[in-house]
Amino acid sequence: MALARIGVGSNAGQAAANVERAFAALSSLGRLVARSSLFRTRAWGVTGQPDFVNAAALLETGLEPRELLAKLKGIEVELGRVATFRWGPRAIDLDILAYDDVVVDEPDLVVPHARLLERAFALGPLAEIDPAFEAAFFRLPEAERASIERIGPAPARRPGVVDWDQTLERVRGAAAFCASSGLVRFRIEEDGLEIDVRRGPRAEPPAAPREFAPAHAGGAGSVTNGSVSHEVGPAASLLKAEFVGIVRLARPTVSEGSLVDDERALAYVEALGIRNPVRPAGPGRVARVFVSDGQPVEYGQPLFAIEEAR
Repeated sequence: MALARIGVGSNAGQAAANVERAFAALSSLGRLVARSSLFRTRAWGVTGQPDFVNAAALLETGLEPRELLAKLKGIEVELGRVATFRWGPRAIDLDILAYDDVVVDEPDLVVPHARLLERAFALGPLAEIDPAFEAAFFRLPEAERASIERIGPAPARRPGVVDWDQTLERVRGAAAFCASSGLVRFRIEEDGLEIDVRRGPRAEPPAAPREFAPAHAGGAGSVTNGSVSHEVGPAASLLKAEFVGIVRLARPTVSEGSLVDDERALAYVEALGIRNPVRPAGPGRVARVFVSDGQPVEYGQPLFAIEEAR
């Protein structure tokens, strides 16, 4: 499942009611994790038309970006959108603002949205429900931020939205506290987020299928997977699971030979209901992929081998 950020807007007919209908329709495409307040915004691109009502939604969906785009266009038609001129009035407008860490650059589909970081009417509602976009919103000029007006109460809380990097550090801290204090269990409950850390006997590293022999100067190392041994170049490093959990490969999935850097997660390990990102330490090339989507993994299990890009 992927987390899609959807922009919603309307300035024709009963605009606020149109946006609410769009929220209801989005639920048919997955799980509506969060929805923003409604904001009144001035028309962008072509002035001299009614103000817009804008909002944003977080949608957990199994649809790929292009499939999702087609479904959104279908919803627009169902809710009464008709073709006009560019930036003209419309009953409903549904845009993919972002989709996990995926980047798409095609003539009719650009993800993240090409002008997302320039437009307060899109970025403001999204920042309200997704902390990852707050800093970008406050980097906009003050006049741009002031151009949008909330016309409804702010959400009481952001259900299902978590700062994953911060939460990962809290999980690590709780685990270290358990280990140092002798506690068997440590639990945090805050704002709908629950972190439950239990200390048990430390598992021994898995046997040969998951052992990695580091590369030595002048020779190659290897990772053994079942009865098949894969050679790994002397400059390769290994990304291992830091938690026991389930692997979720990031989209688009990387394959052997893909160029990667530390800006993008290659996968996530779901543990205790938290998605823990797996990122390389720096730029390189994927030498081996040892796991598949949905595969259970243990602590220390190899996930990817990354070698220096040539």
